[in-house]
Amino acid sequence: MGLTSALNIAETGLRVTQSSLDTVARNIANADTPGYTKKIFGQENIVAGSVSFGARTTDITRAVDEFLQTRLRIESAALSNAEIRKDFLARLDQLFGAPGGATALDTIYSEFTQSFQELTALPEQFSARQTVISSAETLAQQLRQLSTEIQAMRQQAEDSLAQAVTDINEALDQLASVNQALASQSSGGAPPADLLDERDKLVDQIAQFIEIRAVESGDGSVSLYTGSGNALFEGLPVQLVFDHRGGISAQSLYDPDETISGVGTVKLMSGNGFEIDLIQSGILNSGRMGALIDLRDNILVDAQAQLDEMAHGLSMALSSKAIAGTPVTSGTQLGFDIDTTDLLSGNTISLSYTTTPPGSTQNVTIVRVDDPSTLPLPNDATADPNDIVIGADFSAGIAAVAAGLDTALDGVLGAGVTVSVPAGNTLRFLDDTGVGDTTVINATSATATATAVQDDGTQLPLFLDGGNSPTVYSASLDAGGQKTGFAARIVVNQQIVQDNELLVRYATSPQTPLGDTARPFDLLDRLTEQAFTFSASSGIGTITNPFTGDIGSFVERLVSFQTGRADDAKREFAGHDVVVTALRERFNDKTGVDINAELSALIELQNTFAANARVIQVVDEMMDVLFSVL
Repeated sequence: MGLTSALNIAETGLRVTQSSLDTVARNIANADTPGYTKKIFGQENIVAGSVSFGARTTDITRAVDEFLQTRLRIESAALSNAEIRKDFLARLDQLFGAPGGATALDTIYSEFTQSFQELTALPEQFSARQTVISSAETLAQQLRQLSTEIQAMRQQAEDSLAQAVTDINEALDQLASVNQALASQSSGGAPPADLLDERDKLVDQIAQFIEIRAVESGDGSVSLYTGSGNALFEGLPVQLVFDHRGGISAQSLYDPDETISGVGTVKLMSGNGFEIDLIQSGILNSGRMGALIDLRDNILVDAQAQLDEMAHGLSMALSSKAIAGTPVTSGTQLGFDIDTTDLLSGNTISLSYTTTPPGSTQNVTIVRVDDPSTLPLPNDATADPNDIVIGADFSAGIAAVAAGLDTALDGVLGAGVTVSVPAGNTLRFLDDTGVGDTTVINATSATATATAVQDDGTQLPLFLDGGNSPTVYSASLDAGGQKTGFAARIVVNQQIVQDNELLVRYATSPQTPLGDTARPFDLLDRLTEQAFTFSASSGIGTITNPFTGDIGSFVERLVSFQTGRADDAKREFAGHDVVVTALRERFNDKTGVDINAELSALIELQNTFAANARVIQVVDEMMDVLFSVL
């Protein structure tokens, strides 16, 4: 090997050093660039036979820990999910107020019941009666306002889903372009490192919206799969489609049938015509989108249901009247008559009977419906977990009601009970005494909703369903159910607003004295002493163990429930934030640019460059000596 070979080898060293210097310069320049990963220059020995002929550069690679990157994406999706929940639930908690706070719902309800307490002491005073009216209107206004705010939050979630779909589609389009560029530029070698950075930035963006798993091919292009393994982006161009809805109300609920659904759904459409509903399939259960969907379709729906349950209990407690069954005998059969004249849609008849053997008691709740399309009713149509629910269609007349109940009780429940119509709107329930004595009716009663403000007892329809025109609230199950969204429509009965003496005078002949306390005490007792079983559909209590107590206790539980859930969301977010911060620090330590390390490399390259240049200088001097001798 001669001087020429030494010169050529030194030149390869200079070229390698120059390329390495370019890599270090790029690292330093992009030290603070989001998504940029440290680039590592490579070099190898040029060997021919058994002799080295210098050095050459190899592919530039990235310092990426793929395991940490995968964990970081999964945890980032969880953090985004927790952050959305935290923010929404904090707002919801603020709306309901801190338990016992001046503007909290439980405080407003307490002031309402306190006004009745004052009325029992001073029923003849106009100011005491007017305080009841004012506090009732304040309570109704608060329920309506909270309902409005909850539906506004659901609309915001809907709007945010639409924007999320737009952002994901843009990222997927860019990712498809990057995939194509990677496939065309790899050419059998290592994928271009800077393109891989762009690819990862897009994957990271998508990972904020939904938990994904990226699978890299040999040319650097990626396919995306959801956390559950469903393909989200696999070679073919894809697009998410969202049928954005406006004007969301309490009745706007999600349904897999998009022709029925009151909110939008997210579909994945591929280039070959494949289509899948991502919400129905349960794929969108993480990331920002998972949180927005859960808020829109579950958490905020539950919050509205809690307000509706409160409004339902409030109205029914004050306006309900009990109708006792009248014992009757027909031959050897015993039973009860129930007058159904005052029953409205949603009102109930309770039947208790015992069968022998084995001597077990069965409770049946018969619910009046006027819309046969609502039948059959589910067993959770009432809050009582221990009753059997039967829907009775009153639209076809009382005889049809009796025939339907007779069939249901005998055929469906196997009870030896006969149902008939002795006269008018009366239903007669008889046992089978004398025919084996297998069924004994223990009690029969009904609960009706009062429509009159006088001459019908001390109950009072103080709250009405505003709707298109104020009407009595009876918890009707027709046309989707009256309870849904009732808190957004609850109003104070204007007949009572215009004549507050009706809070005291419950009879006209003879007229109730203005100082009479019977109605005020009865209404106060209904609000503060009577226990109710509240539906588990509100998210408070369970189907098998529903919340039971007076209305005030339910309201307190409702407010504390929101506070507790908001606190849980804060803790969950804090936990995920700690994990993501730790993962990001570890990932950046391995992937990010360390300026000190790059400066050290720069000094080494400077020395290497100088050394190679010195070799060339020495060779040049030696050649000069050689030529001078010749």
